[in-house]
Amino acid sequence: MESGVAPIAAPSNPPPIPHPAGAVPVVELHDVVAVLGSFPALAGFTMRVERGEIVLLRGPNGAGKTTLLRLCAGLLPVARGSGTVAGCDLVTQRDEVRARVGLLGHTNGLYADLTVRENVEFWGATVGASTDEIASSLERMGLAARLADVPVGVSLFAVALFLLAGLFAVWAIFRTGWRLRG
Repeated sequence: MESGVAPIAAPSNPPPIPHPAGAVPVVELHDVVAVLGSFPALAGFTMRVERGEIVLLRGPNGAGKTTLLRLCAGLLPVARGSGTVAGCDLVTQRDEVRARVGLLGHTNGLYADLTVRENVEFWGATVGASTDEIASSLERMGLAARLADVPVGVSLFAVALFLLAGLFAVWAIFRTGWRLRG
């Protein structure tokens, strides 16, 4: 207490958050178990997230934070328990969850040996972006004339611009109606 201010301790049992009657949560998990190999990476996890809430996942390595995110994105199956994400059942509608939820994990998902343009084209194609939508995204970010043909591995600036161009491509898809190739 060198600064003269005592640290504030978090309450051991925070009060429950009131939920409006009939509100459908964005995420709701009940006694969920997720297994990686034969190891229960999440065991008996329960959580509810309402629209507009912000959630901080905090814990040591191996605590299950990434596993929880992968489960909520429909990338891992629920071994036991029940859950919904964006109104879709995690047990019976994982394909629908994957179509609605994107997860950018620990890596940025870029191929260093491809150019910015090639990366945008590759990832745009995975979500059904047209050639025109991809070209428009590159143009809006000022990449069409400047950095589109620079390999991503050359510059962190190129990585940042690629990510922004990708967001524009996804925005264009949502604006015109979501579609998924396949």
